[in-house]
Amino acid sequence: MNAPGLSLRLRISLVAAAVIAVFFVLTATLLERAFRENAEDAVTTRLDAQLLLLMGIVEVSGAREVQLPEILPDPRLALPGGGVYARILDAGGATLWRSPSALGTRLEDWDDDGFFERRMTVQWELPGQLVPLTFQVLEERDAYDAQMERYRRTLWGALGLLTILLISGQALALGLWGLRPLRRVRADLDALRQGEHRRLGGPYPHEIQTLTDSINALLEFEGARLERQKHALADLAHSLKTPLSALRLGIEGPSAERRELLLQIERMQDMIQHELNQAQRLGPSPFQPPVAVAPVIERTGSALRRIADQHGVELAMSLQPECTLRIETGALFELLGNLLDNAIRHARAQVRVGLTCSGRRLELTVDDDGPGIDGADREAVLRRGARRDTRPGGQGLGLHIVHTLVRDHGGELHIEQAPELGGARIRMVFTQS
Repeated sequence: MNAPGLSLRLRISLVAAAVIAVFFVLTATLLERAFRENAEDAVTTRLDAQLLLLMGIVEVSGAREVQLPEILPDPRLALPGGGVYARILDAGGATLWRSPSALGTRLEDWDDDGFFERRMTVQWELPGQLVPLTFQVLEERDAYDAQMERYRRTLWGALGLLTILLISGQALALGLWGLRPLRRVRADLDALRQGEHRRLGGPYPHEIQTLTDSINALLEFEGARLERQKHALADLAHSLKTPLSALRLGIEGPSAERRELLLQIERMQDMIQHELNQAQRLGPSPFQPPVAVAPVIERTGSALRRIADQHGVELAMSLQPECTLRIETGALFELLGNLLDNAIRHARAQVRVGLTCSGRRLELTVDDDGPGIDGADREAVLRRGARRDTRPGGQGLGLHIVHTLVRDHGGELHIEQAPELGGARIRMVFTQS
């Protein structure tokens, strides 16, 4: 026995949890990156503004003479260790001025990775000369890093909590509402097994309705098959009463005729075979694959060719080879056997079988050049036991069996006059789903 796999609820929950988790990880990563870029842009913009403000308040009186007021644009520039530092360099890189915030702070190379840094070199115009000056501003990253750490904790904490809530809510909704149709199907199947219902009622969601429709089709097919078998047994018992009574009278009577007894026995055999066939016939199963019709017709014709030769009848066929029909091969053989046997027995010299199909429509015709069937008799010959000939060996079941098979497989049977041969035409039309 195979070990049970993961439950459907667990599978869906795991997939949904994985999707939600991946979504929130990607969301958090993108939001953190966007926030970092915006924060860095804000620092850069602020430092650029500091540079421009310094350029606006500096006084340059010579190539190495610069002065700035005591009150600077950013108070942090005036506070030792304030976190923001500035200086002015000459063309050779020598420091001409640096902010009071740099006092007591080791800024040896002013290019440390622990700082944000912006610089700008300008050509300061003095009378008769241009003085190149480089303005540089630094800002420590500690405040930025602390801000990023607070944002990261808040973001990941909030999204983590939201992920847990969403996964829990999804699992709860799946259990209470999402899988409710499956629980209803299980309850309906239990009721079906206990005999409370004969089919799955529904309604169900579309994805489940397809499954339940297939189950209902199978149940209806099997139920009808059992009902057909019951009727067949009842019909068989009823049909055997008359020949059994005739046998009893023939045996108990003073002059039992051997020919009459053999005829009654043959009649009983035909009835038993017919009812057994009837009990097993119920149209195509919902899962019956299509059968190629032309090869079955050819095999049936080959089997009956000897009988046709004995009657002096030519058996001709015009078959479209790609035609298929959803029917059991045994039922198709029985249908064709009865059709061709009747046609050969009533034909004078010719029997023609035609098979055509187009789209979902299939048409099968059997023509003969016999006396034909009058319009008034065409409905009567389809009834069980009806016969138009008086030759021994038949019970009037052939066309009745054919009609039943055609009807059970969703087709229509028409009795017409053969357009070329002049006798009877049996035309069957099937529209396949």
